Amino acid sequence: MRTPFFAPASIALFAAFAVPAAAQGVSCGGVGDGAPWLGQTRAASDIATAGAALSLAAVQVQPGTRAAALFTVSVPMQVRLEAAPTDPFGDTIVELFDATGRLVVLDDDSGGGLASRAEPELAPGDYCIAVTGYAGTAVTANLQVSRLEMASLTPGLAGGFAGTEGMPPFVGVQPCLPSTPAVALGQGPVDGQLMQGVRAVNTIAGAPYYRFTLASPQSLTIRAENPSADPYIYVFDGAGALLAENDDYDSLNSRIDFTQPLAAGEYCIAMRSLSDPNLPVTVSVSGFDARAALSEQYGTGEVAPPLDGSWPVENLGLLPPQLTRDWRVPGEQAQWFSMEVPTEGLILVTADEVSDSDPVVTLFDAAGNMVGMNDDSNGTLNSQLAVPVQPGRYMLAVRQYSPSYQGVIRIGVGRYVPATR
Repeated sequence: MRTPFFAPASIALFAAFAVPAAAQGVSCGGVGDGAPWLGQTRAASDIATAGAALSLAAVQVQPGTRAAALFTVSVPMQVRLEAAPTDPFGDTIVELFDATGRLVVLDDDSGGGLASRAEPELAPGDYCIAVTGYAGTAVTANLQVSRLEMASLTPGLAGGFAGTEGMPPFVGVQPCLPSTPAVALGQGPVDGQLMQGVRAVNTIAGAPYYRFTLASPQSLTIRAENPSADPYIYVFDGAGALLAENDDYDSLNSRIDFTQPLAAGEYCIAMRSLSDPNLPVTVSVSGFDARAALSEQYGTGEVAPPLDGSWPVENLGLLPPQLTRDWRVPGEQAQWFSMEVPTEGLILVTADEVSDSDPVVTLFDAAGNMVGMNDDSNGTLNSQLAVPVQPGRYMLAVRQYSPSYQGVIRIGVGRYVPATR
């Protein structure tokens, strides 16, 4: 009989909850290995037919790891996912992976305070809900999956409020209605100014709403920039209907891309600050450029680039048991590495400051799916990421947390494989 054995640094990633028995046959790309069904059994873990919310109490997550649980959906439906820290200083992140390991949704603070919440539309299938501590910290959290008509675990942002007539409730800021005072962006329709963009700089406390007009259908990029203010942006149409929202697209800055043209008409941008509303924030509206958007995402480590030579990627080749490189990483420009993992097992990625650095690491599989990310771990600014892997190619992005860092990062990748005892 083969008993999987991993190095001690990785054991916490696979620790089972002291609750239901571990599920069989649902891996979610390794995230769900050894995880329990939320309803004790697969049949009782179907949120479409469950008589009550599916939950786990006081789930303990060790530094740099995630804890997962399984549920299933038998019919297409919208599902509420929540993770609430039990400690007033705890900070959760909730993730949802489908059975193939694709990351479906990730949320930090939409539950209100430091709690997490998301309400995605899901197709029938098996899913893994996972909770991690923000920036790789340890956290103890209550975890819940429910239908929208069931009682929620968290209050949501600002407790929620009703939108315009006929719209469902949503949370965040008061909707921008035609009567809402707002700062004008541009003089008249902004169509002719989209090449260079229109922008304004104000505090969020002083100017929480901006309005602009389109004379013809346009694809747009809308940004709010100042990570110290941590802006969260919402875009409404002229009647006050919420079209999109975003937080933390790039570091703590926000960005929304409308790749499909918005119709001619009036639009409004609303903002709130998750940090300091009295700091200046640059708000801009420009034309959407698909090529430039992809390049920017490659550069920030948000999206994995193609391995066709069009973007610089350092090929590390077949991954040995331990690999270490010192690499200068300038500003927020991600440095990309590719590697071939020969066997099933676990890889431990570390990124430690050598000089003037605050590392962030993100790992992607060959299909470009993000399989893990970490900023700070073990009470330091260094990063550590432990991820179960299958044989295949992986891509690693290493970047600085902010442009102010320009130094050298020591990148380590350790490979651990099951062994026979």
